[in-house]
Amino acid sequence: MTTQSNSPYSPDLRGFIAYLEAEHPEHILRITKEVDPKFGVSGILERLERDGKFPLVIFENVKGSRIPLVANMHASFERLRLGLGMESGGVKEFVRECAARQANPIDPVMVETGPVHEVVTLGGNVDVEELPICTYHELDAGKYITAGLAVMRDPETGIRNVGIYRHMVHEKNLLGVQLSETADGNVIWKKYEKRGLPCPVAIVIGHHPAFFVGALCFSTLDSDEIRIAGGMLQRPVPLVRCKTIPLEVPADAEIVLECEIRPVERRAEAPFGEYPGTYGPRRMNPVLEVKAITRRKNPLYQNAFVAHADNLLLSGTIRTSFIEDTVRIACPTVRAVNVPRSGVYRFICYIAIEKMQEGEAKLAAMAAFVADPFLKFVVVVDHDVDIDNDTDVLHAIATRVRADQDVFMVPYAKGSPLDPASYDPAGGSNLVTKMGIDATRKSNYPDEIKVPGADAIDMAAFIPGYRGRDG
Repeated sequence: MTTQSNSPYSPDLRGFIAYLEAEHPEHILRITKEVDPKFGVSGILERLERDGKFPLVIFENVKGSRIPLVANMHASFERLRLGLGMESGGVKEFVRECAARQANPIDPVMVETGPVHEVVTLGGNVDVEELPICTYHELDAGKYITAGLAVMRDPETGIRNVGIYRHMVHEKNLLGVQLSETADGNVIWKKYEKRGLPCPVAIVIGHHPAFFVGALCFSTLDSDEIRIAGGMLQRPVPLVRCKTIPLEVPADAEIVLECEIRPVERRAEAPFGEYPGTYGPRRMNPVLEVKAITRRKNPLYQNAFVAHADNLLLSGTIRTSFIEDTVRIACPTVRAVNVPRSGVYRFICYIAIEKMQEGEAKLAAMAAFVADPFLKFVVVVDHDVDIDNDTDVLHAIATRVRADQDVFMVPYAKGSPLDPASYDPAGGSNLVTKMGIDATRKSNYPDEIKVPGADAIDMAAFIPGYRGRDG
């Protein structure tokens, strides 16, 4: 494995692009013709997705901006794997590597300056509309920043936090934000709000995929995601102090928006096409004042195509290790966890356990709900079920579940406010009903059929050129 610490390429966005161009050019698609940021960028990405193509797309000529746009970075699992320096391996190997690096975070280092401070714009000269910010879906209320890593600091503990939130452009120096009730950023912002103080937020735009993986790993509020990002990169993240707010940001980022959330003030924000494939409702949300824009001389702007592979895949692959660690407390014999694409990588979870006694499956399901509040359906199966295959899981449900005894529900539970099946989706309710399903074999389960010796047969000896499902 090639680690970031010994790679000849710089561990930032442009360094990763240079690596792909040199080592994996098939991943890069450059579009030089002018593209409209309103539906044009998202239209091209959607057409590519429909055709089963998920390249990293660099739009070099976005109408109304001089800055190139980098899109679809996280739409391919192979690119996520390459982002960790893994030239081979499947999802399980990737998740194990993520978990190992998350368990070994690396402290950042402070530096005096860096590329992100090559150009500094302050006060009345701030204009976010100079960036190639896109409008994605038909009913979106306006332009949205979708891949900004929001750096915040807990005013009580001083611990940094990083999360991605949507930011609607209200004016050239004013942005909206949706801080969901399940987000750590919501907790931090409300601590400032209760004190009547503005909440500093630095929106970091453009960085290496390993930084994204580390910053978005599931962790507790007392974890510094900058340290975890360092662990993913396998090097300390160099930090510079912001010019106008008391925060530190990666010196090798492309663009940083230094902001404050104004206390008390609210403004109508959304609708916006969200990850479930439906529109998040209009809400009266906080307002961010952009105090400064710092950037490289020739920056790259990075976005995320929400509700599509670029947005969904990253979240789905990195949340499983935290869920598994939490489930292991309740059920030490957990063998694997999968948050499948069929549940938009958010709402459904499959757990495989080596069951030792009755009741364990329900404890495992409850632990998963604790670990990830977005989950609504948790299915627990025996360890011989392939939880990467929806059909195998459905077969276990069909043949091993007695609904009156093996299914339990938790009504009025905390979930996602963007869930279209919440109790009041139009009002942005985050209350949902959660369902746990014990799809393991029970003590009186009959013997299952099998053909002895089938696995040992060399099929190619009988059928020349034969390749199995995994071949």
